[in-house]
Amino acid sequence: MVRKSVGGCWSGKDDPRKFVAGIPETVPRARSLKQLFEAMACCTRCDLALERTQVVPGVGPARARVMLIGEAPGAREDLAGVPFIGAGGRLLDQLLERGGVNRAEVFVTNVAACRPPGNRAPLPKEIAAHAPWLEEQIRLVKPDVITTLGRVPLTYFIPKAKITQLHGQVQHIERDGRATLLLPTYHPAAALRNRELIPDMENDFRELVKLLEG
Repeated sequence: MVRKSVGGCWSGKDDPRKFVAGIPETVPRARSLKQLFEAMACCTRCDLALERTQVVPGVGPARARVMLIGEAPGAREDLAGVPFIGAGGRLLDQLLERGGVNRAEVFVTNVAACRPPGNRAPLPKEIAAHAPWLEEQIRLVKPDVITTLGRVPLTYFIPKAKITQLHGQVQHIERDGRATLLLPTYHPAAALRNRELIPDMENDFRELVKLLEG
């Protein structure tokens, strides 16, 4: 189901209301995910807004020990308003299940909340525009472990890092004054293109379980 715009704001390319760029100039500090997502629905901070159907915020518990962060929504996610529901999402569900992780207990989101044209990677200026929304989600959910899915979210946290070198290796980061573990792995879409990556991803998710148990 396509989400409707909140508070009468312009929400996407099919919205007849007037598009105004640069909203909001400063991302507000939210009291809850619900309040945050209502503000996100009106975002026009970068040009990705022009072609989106709607903003695709994160989904999952308001407090979750694990946060999975991907790159950006695809075509199906853009239409549904929910991250990771296509073929990549189904593979992600399978990998989580094999590793013993219940997807319903993790929070899933993306670095960019609007679909880039042609499913390309978001540009640095687009990532920068969306960054405050991502940081607010991290602050509110307070995950113990962040698992990055692919190069884009990994380099958001660790610039110039190589996914081939760091996947499955625990990194230590700090967000909002809070120590958090970072566990990189490949993006499910990459594994769909190259099935040889799946065993590595299975091992990475087993490492995630060890972190949660340890």
